[in-house]
Amino acid sequence: MHNPFDQLAKKVGKEALGPSGVTVVQFEIFRDAQHADIRHDPDPTREAERARLGILGRMAARLCLIEVYGHSLAAEELRACLSKHFAHWSECVHRSRTKNARRKQRDLPPEPTVEPFLWILAATSSAPMLQKLKVDAAPEWPRGVYYFGADLLHVGFVVADELPRDRSTLLVRIMAAGPGLHDAIDDLAALPADAHERAIAEQIMIHLQHALGRKPSRTPDEEEFIVKMYRTWEQARIEARTEALNEGRVEEAARAVLTALRVRGVVATSVDRDRILAEKDPSRLERWLERAILAASIAEVLDEPS
Repeated sequence: MHNPFDQLAKKVGKEALGPSGVTVVQFEIFRDAQHADIRHDPDPTREAERARLGILGRMAARLCLIEVYGHSLAAEELRACLSKHFAHWSECVHRSRTKNARRKQRDLPPEPTVEPFLWILAATSSAPMLQKLKVDAAPEWPRGVYYFGADLLHVGFVVADELPRDRSTLLVRIMAAGPGLHDAIDDLAALPADAHERAIAEQIMIHLQHALGRKPSRTPDEEEFIVKMYRTWEQARIEARTEALNEGRVEEAARAVLTALRVRGVVATSVDRDRILAEKDPSRLERWLERAILAASIAEVLDEPS
């Protein structure tokens, strides 16, 4: 990859795909000493793990290389991707033949040769490049996913800024980085705290923010990433602290109601106690407290006027 966030894509890809098969970053293709960004060999028993990854899991449903670019793909980069793909394919065929020769010596039936796929993930792409390649929109995939060379080449293109902005595309958009990374950061932060995508990508992105912050000089893209991450996650931390503080105040108010009832000798059943402690409306708790100071029964406190 040739963008400042190359480790982001590799680490997110490794974290996401690792549980569902053998995943190698900076995979060496022995024949000509090239390296692919990510190689994934799926475990057929881990389909459920891949299903949680959206279109990244669909891409990794078969043996594949994934090459990632944080910009529009250039012709030279395309040729380099295809060179790695064909060298990897040749290695797979060679290994399969060697393995089947051994199986034949043991009178075992041959296993089918696995033909790998190449996915090229780019943050954006120019219309002339796609026209020159004569790519076809991939059927049954979202917009922004294309096939090239059909079954002859086994190559797919994913253009991140053309993908729908939804949860199924989020991990791929984070990996591609580029201009769409800001929206992806917002989308990640908007997910529930226990979301699978946050478990995969959040700490990796925070670590990248800290690493870039320690650099003596930074590119404009790196500066923008640092500012965006700070604003997004700092705001999330402020909201979390505010929510926790508000919850603490509500709990304190509920316990004040119970204390007032106890001091006045008003009996509250366990059901009444649970209702008071479960109440989250501060104004209602304030009304109950005012009544509890004077009430002779729990009904006078909790019953609301019709």
